[in-house]
Amino acid sequence: MASYVLKEMPDVHHEGNRKVFPKLETYSQKSLDDLVKYVRGHGAPFSAGTIEGVVTTLMEAAVVWLSNGHTVKIDGLGTLSLSLGFSDEKGNEMQNETDRMGYRHVEVKTVKFRPDVELVKQLRSRTDLVRQEAGVQKHHRQQFTQEERMAQAIQRIEQHGFITLTDYANMNSMSRSMASRELKAFEADPACPIKAKGTAPHKVWCLEN
Repeated sequence: MASYVLKEMPDVHHEGNRKVFPKLETYSQKSLDDLVKYVRGHGAPFSAGTIEGVVTTLMEAAVVWLSNGHTVKIDGLGTLSLSLGFSDEKGNEMQNETDRMGYRHVEVKTVKFRPDVELVKQLRSRTDLVRQEAGVQKHHRQQFTQEERMAQAIQRIEQHGFITLTDYANMNSMSRSMASRELKAFEADPACPIKAKGTAPHKVWCLEN
């Protein structure tokens, strides 16, 4: 049995909307070791080493095929494909009709998974959902102001020498895109000592000398 809660979505555009969505409560994360135990516990005539070897080889094959421009479809499970993006921060808007975008470095951002229709059908029929608690979990606004977040970032840089985008996003419970916009605003503020160093994906923020 799986449980869920209802959560209020953040009103990012400040339109006064109060939309709600169901969110699954995750109990744990299963590992390769758990998979091996599950397969062996269901009567499969394979050793633990054989099962691990098959899974490892499957992952290696997926890397080879995906990195060479193929998609990987496993019937009953789904299809894997690469998602690409720019690794720099120049934006993705063309300036005019003749803009050829010049040289842009493109990299793999993530791997997309499109589930097989049969997998979705089985999950719908076998998943027994129960609501974990009454009411709706409220979305809480940022605990600190932008000025306070700036001061905290400066303090962290003083302690560690630099701060990364992930550091700033995590310490403020922000998305990476929101954290990136705020760090850029700090860079553009002449009164703020926080300045960028390096380029993505190795970009960090330090204190201006």
